Amino acid sequence: MNDSQFFRVLISCAAFIVILAGLKIAQPVVVPVLVALFLAVVTSPAVSYLVRFKIPSGLAISIVVAALIGCFYGLGSLLGNSTGLFIERLPDYELRLVSWLAQLQIQFPWLINDLKTSIAEFKPTENALTLLRPLFSGVGSLLTALILILFTLIFSLLEAQSVSLKIRLVMGDKNSINYVKRFTRLVQRYLLVKSLISFATGLLVGFMLWLIGVDYPILWGTLAFLMNYIPSIGSLIAAIPAILVATLQLGWPGLVSSAAGFVGINLIVGNLIEPRLMGKTLNISPLILFLSLIFWGWILGPIGMLLAIPLTVVVKIGLEVYPKTRWLAQMISQ
Repeated sequence: MNDSQFFRVLISCAAFIVILAGLKIAQPVVVPVLVALFLAVVTSPAVSYLVRFKIPSGLAISIVVAALIGCFYGLGSLLGNSTGLFIERLPDYELRLVSWLAQLQIQFPWLINDLKTSIAEFKPTENALTLLRPLFSGVGSLLTALILILFTLIFSLLEAQSVSLKIRLVMGDKNSINYVKRFTRLVQRYLLVKSLISFATGLLVGFMLWLIGVDYPILWGTLAFLMNYIPSIGSLIAAIPAILVATLQLGWPGLVSSAAGFVGINLIVGNLIEPRLMGKTLNISPLILFLSLIFWGWILGPIGMLLAIPLTVVVKIGLEVYPKTRWLAQMISQ
């Protein structure tokens, strides 16, 4: 009996490792599909809303997908222009930084000399082009991924119209159907609320920086929107480049006002609004959150870090919904 259990555990561990290896190898396909599925979950309420007004499901999906493409295209155009201008002005920021450090050299000569040496060796434009070169060389892969996301999104939205009927036919058991419905409802609510909160955070950050007079507020607002999916360290990652540019552009007033703005926005949104809207959904151990960032980032790359917390929350919701696995959900909670 003990040998049988041991081999069962061994086979389960081996199967788990094989699955992880498969996900790692299939990353170029898995990432676009996951992105499309998350977009489908977020946009399916809009499709259902249009269908309630007697609009055919095909037309409703076309309207939602077209609106989504329009939003991404508009944001991508603005973001592309801001990024291009930012890269062009990197040498100007380098000169400002050297000038700013020269003023501090009297107070901290031992530190400033090292920093000036590092900045003299750093070629911002060349480094930026080095970072962007792989992106442009992979345009073909990017276009393939976008096409895969688009078609997966369309077919997922079409499938969502009949999925409840299929579940009812396959499972039959009323309790199982209720578990699936509750799981779907909680996941949909989490992703929709999190996306709206992230959008509001990006909007507030962009408006705050525009009000102060910092360059490229759209760029920093978009970065804040994306990084808001990563708890705790995401807001810090989004704040550092924006605060640095504000300091170089406006001096100490820019540093103080931008830092205060980021702290105020994250306190209000992260500590007051988000917990009330999310409820116990994000009641996950900080250690589990940190490990999930490392795990999904290793498996799926940079996009995996953005999807890490949504994926972990989906797993937690799935464990909570089913009574026999509820104890696992409690283990990963705070």
